[in-house]
Amino acid sequence: MKNQDLLGLSSANILNAEFEKKYHDVIAHFFSRNPKYWPIFQDKTIQSITQFRKTTTNDKDQLQRYSNGPELFERLMSDTQVQQHINYPENDPNELLMLVSTLCKNWENPLAVENVIAMPSDPGVYGSILGLMGNPNMVYCEYSGIADGLEKVTIKKVAKLVGYDPEVASGVFTQGGTMCNLYGYLFGLRKSMPNSKHLGMAADQDYRIINSQGGHYSNMTNLALLGVDVDNKTIRIKVAEDNTIDLDHLEHELRACFTVKCKVPTIMLTTGTTDTFGVDDVKGVCELRDRLCEEFEIPVKPHVHVDAAVGWPIIFFLEYDFSGNPLAINDATLEGLRENVEKFKHLKYADSITIDFHKWGYVPYTSSMVLVKNGNDFVALENDPENFTYFEHELEGQTHLQSTIECTRSGVGIFGAYSAMHYMGVEGYQTIIAHCLQNANYMRHQLLEMGNAKVIVPQNQGPSVGFKLYDPNLVKDPNVAFDLELTCSTDKDAYDFMVHNTQWHRKLFLQRGREGLFTNWVDSIACSKYAKNNRYVYIPGEKAVFMNPNTERAHIDNFLKILTKMSQNQSSKKVAKI
Repeated sequence: MKNQDLLGLSSANILNAEFEKKYHDVIAHFFSRNPKYWPIFQDKTIQSITQFRKTTTNDKDQLQRYSNGPELFERLMSDTQVQQHINYPENDPNELLMLVSTLCKNWENPLAVENVIAMPSDPGVYGSILGLMGNPNMVYCEYSGIADGLEKVTIKKVAKLVGYDPEVASGVFTQGGTMCNLYGYLFGLRKSMPNSKHLGMAADQDYRIINSQGGHYSNMTNLALLGVDVDNKTIRIKVAEDNTIDLDHLEHELRACFTVKCKVPTIMLTTGTTDTFGVDDVKGVCELRDRLCEEFEIPVKPHVHVDAAVGWPIIFFLEYDFSGNPLAINDATLEGLRENVEKFKHLKYADSITIDFHKWGYVPYTSSMVLVKNGNDFVALENDPENFTYFEHELEGQTHLQSTIECTRSGVGIFGAYSAMHYMGVEGYQTIIAHCLQNANYMRHQLLEMGNAKVIVPQNQGPSVGFKLYDPNLVKDPNVAFDLELTCSTDKDAYDFMVHNTQWHRKLFLQRGREGLFTNWVDSIACSKYAKNNRYVYIPGEKAVFMNPNTERAHIDNFLKILTKMSQNQSSKKVAKI
C-alpha cells in the first residue's frame, strides 16, 4: 500500500509500545540535561536555566514569568558602557547573562515546531563545550593541533554513511549551510571557469548557473555575493507537484546552453526542501548531465551540488532492516522512510553535499559540513601560494588552507558533531528521527480527518507538514478547492478564490497566536501550475516542522482541537461553493 493511502488509516499511525520504550530511553539519556549522565549540567546556574526552560509557555510571556524579568531587561538595554572596575566571578553571578541565556528562543519547548530548528542534544552540547575549551582554529593544522584529525575522521564517518569512498572524499566544517552552498557554487565555477579566480565573472565565455525554484533562498543570495548577474546568468528550473526539480525542463535548458557553447558551471539541487521536504532526483540529474555532456562533448561537466542541510539524517536509515523493523516504527512512517531511503541512496552521485548538524542532527549552532565526493576538487579552489607567506610551506598539500573561504574556522561544530554521533550512534539517531516522522504523519492523519484542511504534498515524508485551512461552510472538499487554486496563474476567478481562502486562514492563524503548537506562516507553501513563459503564483499556507524531540501526540491532539473549534467559530454562514 502506498504511503499516501496509509496516512488515512488510524491503524497505520499507531504508537508501538516497543518503539515508545526506545524513544523514552533516548530522551532520558541524550535530551534531558540530566547531570547524572552529563556532569556539565551540575552547575547551579545551568540547572536553573534548564529548569526554567522546561515549559510550554509562549516565548513572549517568558519575560514576565522570569523573576524581576522586566527590570533586568531594562538594565540590560541600558548596559552600554564597559565598567572601570573588576568584577570577580565569586562576587558577581551575572544576572543579565543568565537572563538572556534563559530567555533565548526556547527550542526545548515541546510546542516549538516553527521551522527546521531543534534543541541540541546533551552529547552535542558536551562536545561543543570541549571544542570551546580546546579553541582550535581549523583553518590550519598547526593552529588546530590534533583537532585537524577529528575533522578528518568525522568527515569519513559521514562519507561512509552517504556512500562515498571515505579515502577519496573530503570536506570542511564551515559557518552554516549558506556557506556550504557557496562552496558548492565555487567548485563548479573554479573547475569550469578557472580564469574567474583572477579576472572575475565576466572574464570567461558565456555561462549560466542552474538551480531549482524550490531551493533555499541562499541559492540566489550566494550568487549575488559571487558577483553573478542574477537576472541574466541564472536559470531557475520549474518544480513538479511535489516541489522537486522538473527533469524535462532541466534537460531543455541544458540542451539550450550546450547548443550555443554556453558553460554551466554548477547545478544546485535540494534533498529536503525547507517547507515541504521535496527531494530532488540526484541520480536522474547526474545521469542527465553525463548523457548530455557526452553528446555535446563538454570537457568539464557541471558540478552537481546538493543542499541536504535539512534532509541529510535520512542517511542513518540507508542500512535499516525494513523487513525486520527492529525499532517497531509504525506502518505509515516505515513506508515513508522506505521511499525516502531509495531517494537518499542517490546522494552518492552528487559531487558535493551540504550537511547541517545544527538542524536535524541536534548539535548547537553552528555545525555545518560541506562534503566533497572527490577531495581533489579542492585543488580548483586553491589561491596563489604567495598569499600564504607566514604559513609553513612543507605542510602544503596536507591541509585545505589555500582552498577555504574563511581565514578562521571554529572547531566547535566538529566536536559537537563527533560527540553526538559517537554517543547516540545510528540507532539513537534512527529513534529520534523516526519519532519526529511519526509525529509528522500523525499530524497529517489528523488534518485529513478534520474535513476542512488540505495537506500539502503528503507524499513528501519529511518532518515539515504544510497545510491550508478552508472555511467549512464555504468549502466541502478541500482537495477540490486546492486544485482550483492551482490554476490561479491563468484564471482570475481562481486567483480571487485563493486570495479569499488565504485571508480566511491567515486571520485564523493570527487570532490563534501561539495557542497550541507554535507553527509558522509561509507565503509559498505551494506553487500554482505554470502559465505562459513559466509564470507562476505562490500559494500561502501554514506549516509545522516536527524536529523537536520533546513534542508528543498529546500536544498535536490539543492543537488540532483548537484548529477545529476555531474553524467552526469563524466559518461564514454562507452556502458552500466548492
